Amino acid sequence: MKLRHLGLVCACVRLISGHCLEKPAPLPLATRIVTQFPNPTWIENIAVRSNGDLLITELLPKPILYTIENPASSAPQVRLLRDFFAEEPPVEGLTGIAEASHDVFVFVGGSTTNLSFHAWSVNFTSAAYNPSTTTGPIIKKIAELKDVKLPNGVATLPGSPSSVLIADSLAGLAWRLDILTGKSIVAAQTLEMGAPSNETDPSKRVGINGIKVHGGFLYFSNSNSRSIYRVKIRKDGTRDPSAHAQLVGRLPENVSFLDDFAVTSHGGKGATVFGTTSSDNRLWAFVQGKSPVVVAGELDQLTLAGSTAASFGRGKRDRDILYVVTSGGVGKPLNGSLTEGGKVAAVDLRTFCPPIMIG
Repeated sequence: MKLRHLGLVCACVRLISGHCLEKPAPLPLATRIVTQFPNPTWIENIAVRSNGDLLITELLPKPILYTIENPASSAPQVRLLRDFFAEEPPVEGLTGIAEASHDVFVFVGGSTTNLSFHAWSVNFTSAAYNPSTTTGPIIKKIAELKDVKLPNGVATLPGSPSSVLIADSLAGLAWRLDILTGKSIVAAQTLEMGAPSNETDPSKRVGINGIKVHGGFLYFSNSNSRSIYRVKIRKDGTRDPSAHAQLVGRLPENVSFLDDFAVTSHGGKGATVFGTTSSDNRLWAFVQGKSPVVVAGELDQLTLAGSTAASFGRGKRDRDILYVVTSGGVGKPLNGSLTEGGKVAAVDLRTFCPPIMIG
């Protein structure tokens, strides 16, 4: 039997557990709003704690770290963990965030005006942390990112709880940061991570953006080429010297930008990558060797206006939920003028039928 695409032969596989469903839901999938912030607010990234609570970073108008407690409930609670506006040196915005070890997260940010960037940790493991009081987790600066030109996505490094990987969007590479010493080294650099340096449009100078480690591969998005790639890495996060970057998928030319993403396995059939697209206002699904498909959002609607990042729920009630954060269209208003406050949206993927290669 020849290899065929979903349009010819459809295998409907439940994304997380691998169980088959009789019928896939029509696309785009419905979404619900978990919480929304005032207009304008640009939410840049998201991570999920083991207890199911969300951590989100704000890029604009202030550099703020929030937690959203019980996001799967009907009444989630938003708590401001720290406002970095008064930090010295100045911090203009926060970008990527990821879990380094159990309940210890690393996030990055800084100032593009002063070209000053740093990494911080937020630690929920301390006995002093009590979510029912005003006592918050321990937040501390762990490194000055002196050699990083523009820190963006941050990735968990399985098996190495003292390190994370950080995407450098302007340098076109990934750094490995030791969170104990604050020292960083170049972990991986390929041509596919880069972007043209002679572009006058800043958005077209963004190469590698989001990064995730999955199944022994470093997955990364390239915003300029609108593509998802993966490259084999070693346990310490450095690129396998013999490995070359493999293309997972590329968005159509009428989509101008690819932002961050989430990646998961689906029933042993490989990996599905869910990519956010910022000004395209949609969530796309990538399966290697297949054409990307729109999963949620609409180009001309506020549903996922300015989608910036995504992460899967980790609780019993939301393991099939993909949480997507947005900028509210601040970077590119709908119809030239329409924006809203950034938000956290929940996309239910239980009925999504990924495009699977059939043998």
